[in-house]
Amino acid sequence: MINRRQFLQITGAGAAGLLTGGLTPFLGTGRAIAAEQGSSGFTPDLDIALKAAAGEVSILPGDPTGVWRFQGKLRQGDPTSLVNLERSYLGPIIRARRGQKVRIRFTNEIADQTIVHWHGLHVPADMDGHPRLVIPRGETYVYEFEIRNRAGTYWYHPHPHGLTGPQVYGGLAGLFLVADDEEEAAGLPSGEYDIPLVLQDRTFDRSNQLIYLSGPHMEQMNGFLGDWILVNGQPDFSLPVATRSYRLRLLNGSNSRIYRLAWEDGTPLTVIGTDGGLLEEPVQRRYVMLGPGERLELWVDFSTISGF
Repeated sequence: MINRRQFLQITGAGAAGLLTGGLTPFLGTGRAIAAEQGSSGFTPDLDIALKAAAGEVSILPGDPTGVWRFQGKLRQGDPTSLVNLERSYLGPIIRARRGQKVRIRFTNEIADQTIVHWHGLHVPADMDGHPRLVIPRGETYVYEFEIRNRAGTYWYHPHPHGLTGPQVYGGLAGLFLVADDEEEAAGLPSGEYDIPLVLQDRTFDRSNQLIYLSGPHMEQMNGFLGDWILVNGQPDFSLPVATRSYRLRLLNGSNSRIYRLAWEDGTPLTVIGTDGGLLEEPVQRRYVMLGPGERLELWVDFSTISGF
């Protein structure tokens, strides 16, 4: 039994302990910060240099739009492991296989502190882009992890405390696609018939610059909706298709908007995958709902349905 004064003395001593070194577990090891070579005992199958940098891209007619964007360079691995989306501010698509070891050297070249979160991937805590691991401009964080997820559609984006929303809105986001033997055995459409579709809404000013939180303060609490719907960073996106089957990978990369998706003629959607990867068997739905950050995969036979 202890009295109130003893309790305060004990908790005070505990606080002092935290201030003199007890915070170390919460601040991380720092082993990946500003490390250029990575761990000597880690041999990657895929080695990528990734950076966040400011840039400009033409989205609407007229002035280019200032954005932040991920830019990648393949240092080692299959050349198809890093694919850039044409006419888009979105980061490169990273493709990896289950069981591969991946090293990603991320360098921050924007003014804000930032870090990268691998949304949906099973990675160690110090590789997950926790806000406590943010790095300032000019620093590098080296990620090293093994792909343990099932085949599916995942994505990456910044994760600094209080800045995740505006940084994603500014353009920092990209897809991370995982393949495995189970997926290959299913014989799904691949190559040019495997189509990523990132849905985002944005608002622009008269100079075509992005507007973040332009309305009442409640927008910050409840979320806000953009005036334009962009697909893969384009307002006028169109998808020419052949009369054959396709695999469509959908990501809701919006900050707040929820999408209700359906075919205009009422044809059922054939869903083959969700956030956790491929389903055991396809399911059909008249429509699907997709919240921010969620992913969905569809199988579509365009010999029987027209347009998208």
